[in-house]
Amino acid sequence: MVDSAKKQLPIKEGMMKLPQSPSDKGSLIGCKCRKCGQLFFVKREMCENCQSQDLEEITLSGTGKLYAFSIMYYPAPPPYKPSNPFVPFGIGWVELPEGLVVYSLLTENDASKLKVGMKLELILSKFTEDKDGNDVIVPMFKPVK
Repeated sequence: MVDSAKKQLPIKEGMMKLPQSPSDKGSLIGCKCRKCGQLFFVKREMCENCQSQDLEEITLSGTGKLYAFSIMYYPAPPPYKPSNPFVPFGIGWVELPEGLVVYSLLTENDASKLKVGMKLELILSKFTEDKDGNDVIVPMFKPVK
């Protein structure tokens, strides 16, 4: 018997831990160099600072502050045909408590609702489906109200 249940797959392996239960929100995965202490997101095999390969996986915080942002406009994907053919989406740099600043999609695309320094929280959201119908998941940050 073939399992027809949809799976959730990260957009990039090693980028995030997907939720394992309804109370689990998932998390971003980074790494820390054991030699020089440099932190990285996304997880990698070699330290860009000292070239050590002695890195440990770390779980990054699910909250941060908006460091900078922009609203981008791209053509609406088929089959959508909105009156304005360009769809806005927010992108930003998010400063995590660990000291890393990560580039991420934002859930908000109205610049008047975004402010540098505002608190954000991580969500993992469906981006698309793969050829087998599985949900492809991306990290995004949303404003904390």
